[in-house]
Amino acid sequence: MKNSENKLKNNKQIKRENGITLVALVITVVVMLILAGVAIAAVVNGDGLFSRARESADIYENAAQDEQDKIQSMINEIDGYLNNSQSTVTDGSFDSTVGLNTPDTSALPTDTTKYVTWNYDEENSVYEEVLSDTAPNSWYDYNNGQWANIKTTANGLEAYWVWIPRFAYKMPNTTGNGDEKEIEVIFVKNNSKEGANGETCYYATDTEITTDGSGLYVNKTADALDKWIVHPAFTFGDDQLNGIWVAKYEASNPDCTTEATSGEYNGSDKQVEIKPNVTSWRNIQVANSFTVCENMTKAGGAIGTTSGNNNVIDTHMMKNMEWGAVAVLSQSQYGVFNSESATGANGDSTFKVWNNPNSNYITGSAGDTSDAADQTSTNAYNTATGVKASTTGTIYGIYDMAGGSWEQVMGFINVNNLTEPSIGYNSSQNTGFNGRFSDGTESTNGIRNLPDSKYYDLYLYGDTYNDQAAYDRGKIGDFIRELNPINLETWNNDIAYFIYSNRPIFDRGGSYINESDSGIFSLVYDYGGESSGDTFRPVLVSM
Repeated sequence: MKNSENKLKNNKQIKRENGITLVALVITVVVMLILAGVAIAAVVNGDGLFSRARESADIYENAAQDEQDKIQSMINEIDGYLNNSQSTVTDGSFDSTVGLNTPDTSALPTDTTKYVTWNYDEENSVYEEVLSDTAPNSWYDYNNGQWANIKTTANGLEAYWVWIPRFAYKMPNTTGNGDEKEIEVIFVKNNSKEGANGETCYYATDTEITTDGSGLYVNKTADALDKWIVHPAFTFGDDQLNGIWVAKYEASNPDCTTEATSGEYNGSDKQVEIKPNVTSWRNIQVANSFTVCENMTKAGGAIGTTSGNNNVIDTHMMKNMEWGAVAVLSQSQYGVFNSESATGANGDSTFKVWNNPNSNYITGSAGDTSDAADQTSTNAYNTATGVKASTTGTIYGIYDMAGGSWEQVMGFINVNNLTEPSIGYNSSQNTGFNGRFSDGTESTNGIRNLPDSKYYDLYLYGDTYNDQAAYDRGKIGDFIRELNPINLETWNNDIAYFIYSNRPIFDRGGSYINESDSGIFSLVYDYGGESSGDTFRPVLVSM
């Protein structure tokens, strides 16, 4: 009996122990589920493990890209040290190994000046920008349409510039409108009149070129066409320049977006930027345009006053003759006729600067054809088609010189044959400068006084804009009269309306809406006031 009781107690004990184990198991499972839920939440939600992993991946990817950019920059710098002709020599002096005056960055602040090249990304079919602190070996190659580019980045602003070395050219001996024509160009040593290979060159005002030394095309000598002429854009007052830096895109300001009206502002209290993919700065009076270009070397500007360099750097609104210099170089073997140029491809055999037809005035845009107009969707500057809108047919050229916005330039008629420029037609239609209107009456209520005469080109007074007498007032180098316009058209069928008494200042390049009338040779008259279709372009020189 006792054994039976013990056996029963043992069985009960076993059952009791078994019951405790099941409860514990249930509790354990519940606890594990709770812990698992907490763990999963910790991993997935908020700043959990997965989120941190994603952040780490992003950080790694950004760091890798940054490292790649730094490596590329170091490679460029090493290349520069290995080839002094395109690296340590950046003072504008002539380099016989490359046959031109080196791009002059000697007066620019070193901490805010970057040297720009591009690599082609075949996967995404775009050119990717590469910035270097020193000039890389691959920085420029004018024989293949690769003009030198820099980027200034002071005060949170961006400005891209392209180097136009001092050159000489021969005037074209052709007549009228129609197809494109190539211009003969040679580079010139330092600030001299000697060609890169020892050629004898002349100034447009030499009596070997014009009989009276006026520089007027109509007074050229019989043999002027056979002589090399140093382009007048490299004469800046009493100084002879080794080259000039030209804004790569039409001017913009920090408030410019991709909306057309964002670029409209008539004032001088905003800073100039020069960059792609934004609307150009328009609806601004010429006097204000000149002032904001001038401000680029002052405190707060895109170049700034670092190291006191503002005393040797000059920025100004583009002159008519400077536009002519870019047009000439673009029409040479160093421009759209170079071996790397993308123009003339894809069924369009015209070697010319393609139009920017973007109806929102977006800088650096190209159309789908060379004479496209009024497109809301266009090709960006760094695409295979976009580069056709540059002066080289490559990404290294200057953009927006055909189509986009009409560009007002500093080129005036004189006041009824007085030796001073006309500031406009009347009190409501003028440039904003103080001075005399075309009829001789004086205005002192303007925005500012006229700048020194080296900042503008002065033309003879005239009352007509569409006849031979009007074109005869053109000057050698501006690429107007020397192209022999016919029926208000010049090369590539670009429009040609010369300045006259009622409209005394030049616009160049055409508008997004002008189709074949737009082009790097296009010109019309203007009174210099604010217009939603007019913009401007800065030029930089080292003094």
